[in-house]
Amino acid sequence: MKIKEIFETEDFYQGYTYSYPHKLAYRTVVEKSLSEIWSTQKQDSLFYYVHIPFCEMRCGFCNLFTVANPKEGVKLYLESIHKEMQTYRNEVPSLNFKNFAIGGGTPTFLNVEELNFLLDGMNKFGVNTSKYYGSIEASPKTLNQEKIELIESFGVARLSLGIQSWKEEEVKALGRPQNIIDTEKAVNLLAQSKIPEFNLDLIYGVKEQTVESFLYSVEKTISFAPTEIFLYPLYLRQLTGLGKKGVKDNTNRQQLYLAARDKLLSSGYEQTSMRCFRKTGTDYTKNNEGYNNILDGMIGIGAGARSYTSDFHYSTDYAVAKKEIKTIIDTYSQKESYEKIVHGINLDEDEQKRRFLIKSITDGGIFDVSIYEKTFKSNAFNEFEILNYLIENELMKEVKNNIFRLTLKGMCYEDVIGPALYSSKTINLINQYSWK
Repeated sequence: MKIKEIFETEDFYQGYTYSYPHKLAYRTVVEKSLSEIWSTQKQDSLFYYVHIPFCEMRCGFCNLFTVANPKEGVKLYLESIHKEMQTYRNEVPSLNFKNFAIGGGTPTFLNVEELNFLLDGMNKFGVNTSKYYGSIEASPKTLNQEKIELIESFGVARLSLGIQSWKEEEVKALGRPQNIIDTEKAVNLLAQSKIPEFNLDLIYGVKEQTVESFLYSVEKTISFAPTEIFLYPLYLRQLTGLGKKGVKDNTNRQQLYLAARDKLLSSGYEQTSMRCFRKTGTDYTKNNEGYNNILDGMIGIGAGARSYTSDFHYSTDYAVAKKEIKTIIDTYSQKESYEKIVHGINLDEDEQKRRFLIKSITDGGIFDVSIYEKTFKSNAFNEFEILNYLIENELMKEVKNNIFRLTLKGMCYEDVIGPALYSSKTINLINQYSWK
């Protein structure tokens, strides 16, 4: 399909490209050691990610690598995380981290003792949670004052809370048994805390959701004055609760999005990406410099966590179904060694270029032509027709000399732009993936 035809389609929601290539493209690889993988890589400003694959419930829309309300195995999993942290320190002692996140799943599913064990371990193994910018994900039902105070004590800069909707019927339609009273209590605790920044997530595209009902959720969210508000379109994916039920997409997602965007822009928020709206004039409260998510690598700790170098991405195996996820978690927790990697994907120069462009253009990034040319010794505008199309149609513009960024109009198309930059090789690997 030609670029023009891609953008003229009425389907503005072709896929959220939060990383490239997607884990669906990962396969079994020739065994590599951590020291071998990182020996030629830049190591002085890395991102540190820890995955907690546990939640108090599995939402109907969720395809994340997580299991709901495990009765056992959490302690063993956390001990295994410590072992993996230590393995990295032994094998690649010069790793230096400048940014971090704890995601899942729901990290605040952990009790206070477990959460303390995790955060303390991160600091012992070289992740300074009070010095560098970091974020933790939470859910309303698992967040309380004691956990907030613990997170404050470790100097964490940001906490992200999934609200999804302030309408009971919409939350129910999402397959998320969430009590609005409990949600409001959790948000108030967070808003009154000493955690410098907090984010609230909303979802649009829920069955029978209207512009009026979504704007109600947006306006109520604004009333808590969060640092950031994220708007996520609902995607119905294979093996999820809603996917199994055959629930159909809400056909007015674009209308819902535009109404919410305009409301946020007129309420003291600025748009930094299709999904993210940040309170105007809000500075980052911790050092958020030094790490470049395009050029610098990432260490992922735990089952389901991805790690990135410039030419190799790796993780444990991937699954969506509960039984398969549990098997992968159990296998991870029972490993004797975390030194060898057997699952991932090698990125040739073409894939590296595509990843550079996707990360630069979408999700709040900026495309620096000079850095691209320095990195790849080539001209992106000659190689990728889509870049010229974006400029010609006022979807991207030059904001400084040789630095380009999506316009507000262009941000609406992020879920078209990302997939349009996928290589045919990666598309084939994704299509050949056997869902489990």
